Amino acid sequence: MINELNPIGIGTYKLDMENKEETLEGLLYSVKKGQNYISTSLMYSNYEIVDFLKQFFAKINREDIFVMSHLEKYIENKNDVEKQVDEYLTRMNIDYIDALQIHTPEVCKIPLLDVYYEMQKMCEKGKVKYLSTSNTTLEQLEELNKNFGIYSFEGVYNLDCKIYENIGVVDYCKKNNIKFICYQALRRNKIAEANYKFLVEMAKKYNKTQNQILINWMLKEKGLFTLIKTTQKEYIDSNLEALDFKLQQEDVQLLNEFQNEKFNAIEIDWEANKGGVTIDKLASQF
Repeated sequence: MINELNPIGIGTYKLDMENKEETLEGLLYSVKKGQNYISTSLMYSNYEIVDFLKQFFAKINREDIFVMSHLEKYIENKNDVEKQVDEYLTRMNIDYIDALQIHTPEVCKIPLLDVYYEMQKMCEKGKVKYLSTSNTTLEQLEELNKNFGIYSFEGVYNLDCKIYENIGVVDYCKKNNIKFICYQALRRNKIAEANYKFLVEMAKKYNKTQNQILINWMLKEKGLFTLIKTTQKEYIDSNLEALDFKLQQEDVQLLNEFQNEKFNAIEIDWEANKGGVTIDKLASQF
């Protein structure tokens, strides 16, 4: 039984399917080290990965892992919600999903609230425990939380891209006890590769890597959660070790105040872009 989520969750996007034995060993090692939630997705041709996770769930106690799944395919009618839920349950051979969310409002070809009413029915049937969301506007999040009680919000957040903080989503989540789960927290190592002078000096100061500084700041200082995809034991250990030290307040302030001018220059028409903001949309402009 899970009492509290580890701040670092297990990402599964583009897991190595050429070396399945090693990948499975890495996933099981993550659980052994205390990582207790995993994000699953049928999007981006992830079918083989979701099917593969059946082997993972067969080797652990289901109650020891919190499963988050995304509604990915276009939802053109109300029945599509249960069809996608049942597909997850069948492919992974599990009895329930802990948190169900849409990947982005763009997948909803019927009104967003109607989709969530159908998702709520999945809770009533025992197929889902909590409702979450991702990549929405602040207004959409507020409406969903008012009507359904949102468990978590998943969105892009990192040192370079603080867009969801700048528009008030991060603050809203904190005030309403909604877990904010960052994806692209390290921007596929691009932040470390940028070698920002202050971050390089900070890493030397604490005898940590730049990525460990970033993880510590986001999770321990800002109270966020993140998904990191790795099945290599040394990286799993390194990520978890990022939680074993405390940043000085002056360094926290530097990280909090840093704004990447290129990201800030991106203009988003929130009214027109009801689909929210995904890293793919941002990457096309950065």
